[in-house]
Amino acid sequence: MFRIGHYVTMTDLSYKTIMVTYVIIPFIAAVAAIILLWNSYIFAVDLYLLLIFQTLSVLGITIGYHRMLTHDGFKTFWPIRAFFTMCGCLALEGKPLEWVATHIKHHAHSDMEDDPHSPLEGIWHAHMGWLFSQDNFEDPKIYCPDLAKDKLVNFFQNTYFVWVLGSFAICYVVGGWTGLLWGGFVRVFLTTHITWSVNSICHTFGARDFETTDESRNNWIVGLLAFGEGWHNNHHAFPRNAFHGMRWYQFDLSGVIIKLMEKTRLIWKVQRVGQPLLDAQRIKSKTMQEKLSDLRLDLIARIDDAREELIAMQKKLPPQQVAKLRYAQESTLKRLAEIQLYLDKRKTIRKAAMVRRQNEVALLITTAKAKMQGTAHA
Repeated sequence: MFRIGHYVTMTDLSYKTIMVTYVIIPFIAAVAAIILLWNSYIFAVDLYLLLIFQTLSVLGITIGYHRMLTHDGFKTFWPIRAFFTMCGCLALEGKPLEWVATHIKHHAHSDMEDDPHSPLEGIWHAHMGWLFSQDNFEDPKIYCPDLAKDKLVNFFQNTYFVWVLGSFAICYVVGGWTGLLWGGFVRVFLTTHITWSVNSICHTFGARDFETTDESRNNWIVGLLAFGEGWHNNHHAFPRNAFHGMRWYQFDLSGVIIKLMEKTRLIWKVQRVGQPLLDAQRIKSKTMQEKLSDLRLDLIARIDDAREELIAMQKKLPPQQVAKLRYAQESTLKRLAEIQLYLDKRKTIRKAAMVRRQNEVALLITTAKAKMQGTAHA
C-alpha cells in the first residue's frame, strides 16, 4: 500500500500506474506538439497560453512552493501568498504540503540514504525515478507541522485539482485543442522536467562556490530555465536566503521579482545572507576542502601500502595457490590503481565521492586478504 505518514491512500500498483500516466502523457503531448510545429500547425494563441501558464507555474514553484512556503524566505499579505501558492498548484508537481515535506526531507538528508532524490543512486533516479517509490514521500505533519496547520495552505491543499483542471479548461476555452495541448500538457512537461533538472543536473554538473556536505552545483542553464533555482549550491549553502543568485552574473529572475515586491512593500522580512555569514561560510568551505585534500593524500598512501602488502602476501603462497588467485589479485590491483589515478588527477574532491572511494578501497583490501588467507589455510 502507498502510505503518506500513517495514512494508507492507495495500493502500490495504483500509485505506480498514476505516476506512469503522470510522466507519459505530457511526454506524448510534447512529441505531438513537435510534430504539429514541424507541419506549421500552430497558432499564436497557443504560444501565448504556453508562455503565460509556463511562467506562472515556474514562479509558483520557485517563489511560492520553494522560497515562500518551504524556506519562509519572506512574509507577505495573504492575497499575494494565495496567488503564488495557486501558481504552484498549476505546475502539477503535487499539493503544497507534500511538495514542501519532500523538499525539507531532501535538505535534511541531502545526497544521503534517506534523500528522496539523491544522485548517488543515479541521475535517472534523481531526475524522475524517485517518483515511483512511495518511500520517498512523508507525512507533512512530521516535516512541516506548522505549515500543515496553515488555513490558507490547507485551502489550496484541498482545492488543488480545481486549480489544475481550471487551468486546463482555460487553455481549451481560449485556444481549443491546440491551446490545451500547448498551454496545458506541454506546459506541464516543461515545468516538471525543469524542476526535476534541479534535483538531477544541479547535483551532478556545474561549479561549486561553497563547500557543502552534499553534491549540489551551480548550473547556469538550469539557472535560466528555472528562474534562478539552478544556482543550487548557493541555495544549499544558505537555504533560507531568498536570493539564489549571489554573484552579479548569476541571474535569478525569481530573486529580481522578490526585490521588486520588497521595494513596493508587498513583502517584508526578506531573508538575506549578511557579509559576516558569507565570509564564515567561505572560510568553512576552505577548511573543509583542506581536510578533504588531506584525506585524499592519506587514501593514496593507504593504497600504496595495501598494494605492497598484498604483493608480499602473494609471494608467500605456493605457486599452485598463486595461480588460483591470479585473476582476482590482478583485478584488485588494477582497481586500486584506477582509484589512485582518479585521486591523483583530482585537484578537489567532494566528501561523498571520498567516502565512496574509502569504502571501496577498504572492501577491496579486506576481500583480497581474506581470499589469500583462506587459500593459505586450505
